[in-house]
Amino acid sequence: MRNCLIASTLLMLGIVCCFATACSDRIETAGEEAAKTIPELSGIWEASFNLTPSGQPRFDLCGEPTCDELLGHKLPEDTTVEEPQMLPWAEEKYKAAREGVPETIPFAREDANPWFSACMPASPSLLMLSGFIAFELRQFPDVVLLLFAGITGSDHEVRRIYVDGRGHPPDLRPTWMGHSIGRYEGDALVVDTIGINDNRWIDDQGHPHSDALHLVERIRRADQKSLEVEVTIDDPKAYKKSWRKKSVRPLALSGPRFWEDVNCEELLQMGTHYSAESKK
Repeated sequence: MRNCLIASTLLMLGIVCCFATACSDRIETAGEEAAKTIPELSGIWEASFNLTPSGQPRFDLCGEPTCDELLGHKLPEDTTVEEPQMLPWAEEKYKAAREGVPETIPFAREDANPWFSACMPASPSLLMLSGFIAFELRQFPDVVLLLFAGITGSDHEVRRIYVDGRGHPPDLRPTWMGHSIGRYEGDALVVDTIGINDNRWIDDQGHPHSDALHLVERIRRADQKSLEVEVTIDDPKAYKKSWRKKSVRPLALSGPRFWEDVNCEELLQMGTHYSAESKK
């Protein structure tokens, strides 16, 4: 009887150990599979007006054929996938921002742009869509960092996208960059951002927004040398329905990259900022 009890106990222990080992193996396998599904998005993604063979910024617009020749592929594109249906106040501000600007020009008046004329940080969507701004993307287990550099003194903006499973905090106070959380879906990083203050534009074209702005971005590699950012804009205080824009930008040329430290206020003092004349 005693021997039977000992044998039964040993058998049960063996089953438990095998079950635990199998579970552990499944957990490790699941973890490995999850790690494999995270797309590699890290790199420096170029601005269309920041292109030379050495990777240093140039301030003249080189033109598409010239820039294509320098890069070996197409320029970044900021594409309005859908034309937004604006509410009256938003349409009025948009028309004022584009007064005197031909429809074919993809940039609104510089003196009306808070980023150009008032040294305000650019909005999260403008940072991702603008042809004047390059950014470095770095992925970590709990956060994705976006570090921006532009030719007009926007070299201090940082976006933090939390990918650790947290949600948006309740009663979020609007800030310059808002609050961003992300998750990986297939080959894309999907970013959800709210809590953005209403002092800036959505894009270079001059589309305004309110403090109800909600951005959903899908960031993915279109190929090994191109990054695609599709932004869905939802702002019920400014637009009748949500709309989308897409930007495709090239990977920066390999080799050392010098990120010049430029401050907007310093450019104003030196008289080299775009809005310097209006500040005199």
